[in-house]
Amino acid sequence: MSRKITIRDVAEKAGVSISSVHLALNGKRGVSEETRKEIKRVAEELGYHPNVIASTLKRKSGCIAILVPDVMDNNRYYYPPIWKGIRGYIDQDIAGLEFLEFPYNDSTARETEDKLSKLLHAHEINGLLTVGHENVLTEEDWRLIEEQDIKVVFISSVEPNRKRLTSVEPSYEIIGRTMAELITSRIEPYGSIFLCAGNPKYLAHSRVVRGFDAYLEENNIPNLVYKDYSWTIDESKYLHILREISRQDVAACAAVHSQGTILIGRALEESGKAGNMIAVGSDISEETTRRIEAGTLTYVIQKNPYAQSYLGLQALADYFMAGKTPKKQTIYVGSEVVLKSNLIMYEDGSYNGIMLN
Repeated sequence: MSRKITIRDVAEKAGVSISSVHLALNGKRGVSEETRKEIKRVAEELGYHPNVIASTLKRKSGCIAILVPDVMDNNRYYYPPIWKGIRGYIDQDIAGLEFLEFPYNDSTARETEDKLSKLLHAHEINGLLTVGHENVLTEEDWRLIEEQDIKVVFISSVEPNRKRLTSVEPSYEIIGRTMAELITSRIEPYGSIFLCAGNPKYLAHSRVVRGFDAYLEENNIPNLVYKDYSWTIDESKYLHILREISRQDVAACAAVHSQGTILIGRALEESGKAGNMIAVGSDISEETTRRIEAGTLTYVIQKNPYAQSYLGLQALADYFMAGKTPKKQTIYVGSEVVLKSNLIMYEDGSYNGIMLN
């Protein structure tokens, strides 16, 4: 039995994005006539037919914008599985929904915001999936989103004071508590802990730290904790982390975010402490996988980014296709402890962290 042709097959064959295929085949603005004709030609050649099952549902169609950091440079430590979750959902090819992807990084954020802003002014957007702590939209954009009643789903964390359909995130306080227990159960009370605490303005980071501190306080754990509030990768910040980890009294270290995990991993290797202290990182990447295998990192907390984006798009789709509103303002995904014995589940990037029907 031959495999069903999907919208991704059309996009790859035509050399365009999935968003362009949606626009071309649905008669929407945003692609040139030449590109539209080529996409239609490829679709016909491949025998592509949209999923018509969903068209029998009571629904209103929607155009969902996806505004999420790309997977380039330092973004590669966290966002690849988020984009896999996005495309895993889009590949279901549900009729009546359009998905427009707006990946961005520090150098392209303004250009990306401009493109999305034009669509907002043109009333072309019905829903938005975005990352709460990485806001690149202007206040004017948010005013339009509220006035047009555009349904917003945040993943990873929320943007404070913004109206939302729901958010999808792990329980960061539980992650912090887990980190603290993993460490303090394996070091002496007199051993100090170094914590790469991230950006205190990011709720995702600050809540992990809050959970970490709460566990120590509630259990009367006396270990001294040194904290560093770096959240980007640069040499000056790295050198400070290296000095802290090199302290003789430091018996364990942890990082609440992906880039901090890269920094403490390098510092452990260059200080000679790799494999000689308990080290807890965050988020699976090629670098963290290598360091788990080498024994540099003892544990890594995986925040199920695939599940976050997949379930975020599912919440928007359920709203537009079936009028289903999430019962809760926050949908929690489970976090998982990755170590050498179960690393095989995560290292090829295929584990999605959710049960799919």
